[in-house]
Amino acid sequence: MGRQPLSCPFFLAVGLRPRPDEPETELRALADYYDTVHLAEVVRLNEGFVSGARYELTSPLDDETVPSWMAVYGIENEDAARRFLDRQGERRPVYTTGPPSFYRAAVVWRMIWERAGAVGMPDLSPGKMAMIGMDPAGDATDAEIAEFDDFYTRTHLPEIVSKLGYDRGTRFLLWHEFRHPAPRCPRYNAVYEAEDPRPRPPGVPPLQPGPRAWEERQVRWRVIYRRAA
Repeated sequence: MGRQPLSCPFFLAVGLRPRPDEPETELRALADYYDTVHLAEVVRLNEGFVSGARYELTSPLDDETVPSWMAVYGIENEDAARRFLDRQGERRPVYTTGPPSFYRAAVVWRMIWERAGAVGMPDLSPGKMAMIGMDPAGDATDAEIAEFDDFYTRTHLPEIVSKLGYDRGTRFLLWHEFRHPAPRCPRYNAVYEAEDPRPRPPGVPPLQPGPRAWEERQVRWRVIYRRAA
């Protein structure tokens, strides 16, 4: 399906939580529909969408504000992202009808992210990914946020990739929020991808300290997913 979603300048994240009491047969039907029909259809029916992939949550499993299933769709440029916004509501494409479990699943996240910097492989098919959503210190000045951004891109991103065994680390800025649990979606999303789906050894080695806006950052969520399709 072309360039991988998180290799694109923008991506749409759609996070679902299927009902916890769904029968296993219904979950299999949902996965089959998503993986063999819906992913490709969303890409085909939205001009400028490049590729789609689905992930399943491995940690944490008990947080209802975090999607247990995550679909990501690569978008080729800002014009395509704006065209997608213009097609919301009655202008949205009509997709193939899914199983009942598709409509019973709760949509937890739906937002578009804009790429802000990356280190590592230019494109890859990840077996797992970690996503960390955060905001700088709440009272940070514009100058402090600039320091935050510089440290995040030049120091922290490559340090995590090199020390924790990921193949790529990418920073994203929130471009548009459709849906996210209160109080709101975080401003930044760092995504770390690895082709090897196996969990890394526990523990984090010492990391370099950053400026005040970094040290007092607010981490809204820290999640790990494995590739499902």
